[in-house]
Amino acid sequence: MMRETKPKTRTKTAPAGATRKGVETRNRIIKGAREALEQGGMEALTTRRIAASAGVKLATLHYYFDSKESLLLAVLEDLIADMEVTYRQDVALPEAPEDRVEALIRASWRYIQRTRNKQISQTELTLYALRTKGSEWLAARQYNAYIDFYGHLVFADDRDEDLRRIGRAVARQMLIGIDGIILQSYALQDLSASNDDIEALITAMRGYLRRLLVERDKAR
Repeated sequence: MMRETKPKTRTKTAPAGATRKGVETRNRIIKGAREALEQGGMEALTTRRIAASAGVKLATLHYYFDSKESLLLAVLEDLIADMEVTYRQDVALPEAPEDRVEALIRASWRYIQRTRNKQISQTELTLYALRTKGSEWLAARQYNAYIDFYGHLVFADDRDEDLRRIGRAVARQMLIGIDGIILQSYALQDLSASNDDIEALITAMRGYLRRLLVERDKAR
């Protein structure tokens, strides 16, 4: 297995993967790691399995990723990029903030239903980071990335500092609800109940956003 340490800054004149071939190789390794994680969980995330899936030698894998955490961070970034592309293709976000929040939650739920293994692997990634001493930063990076992703989409234009703050607050609450619904849905396998939970979350988030905007206006 790779060393479980925080990624170090490379001292080479050019970073690994700077060439077109290097980018393609790096992407194959990330894809191989994602496949291993989604199919077998953290226990399946071995260098040999990843290298075999990516079609590269072990030495090549270690050249591009010098620690397990550096590879997991790349996997996380790839998962979020994939999620962003899918969301933007799946829904045209309305202008009104409350309607945008509703559209985001509905898009999230559709995505979650299509990507069961991916959702479980992201949960496993969080637990791994929290359980592994020195890797807690990865869990923080993971959730900050999710909060940033949703937070920036709450408003059509969030250049205002107050709107950015409100967007992140709503995103945190959305994630609390969505994470709970994901686990409950997979555990109970009751789609009807989960759909009801999503509707309840939408109602709660619309009301929460409305309250935050009213409080902002009163403070002015």
